[in-house]
Amino acid sequence: MVDQNLEQESSDAVHSVENALSSLWDKAREASLLISTLREEKKRLLLKIDELEEEAKHAKNEASTLQSQIEKLHSASALKNAAINLEEDEKRVLQQKLRSVISKLDQYLTP
Repeated sequence: MVDQNLEQESSDAVHSVENALSSLWDKAREASLLISTLREEKKRLLLKIDELEEEAKHAKNEASTLQSQIEKLHSASALKNAAINLEEDEKRVLQQKLRSVISKLDQYLTP
């Protein structure tokens, strides 16, 4: 009877250990699959980061180019506005100078 109890307890312990090992093995397999999945996701995310950084670089260059064009347009606009916004006295002076130049040219051209 004692032998039977020991044998029963030994059998229960072996079953218990086998169940624990089986459970541990299943959890290790699940962990392995999860690790593999996470590694693949990490690679995918790193590629996406590289793509986005490249897009950001291009956008930054384009923004810089556009900013440069805007500055050129502003300076051209400022020059145009300066030319248009001449005061009446300045316009008369320019007209007189042009008339003077035209009259001198006429003198050289007439025989």
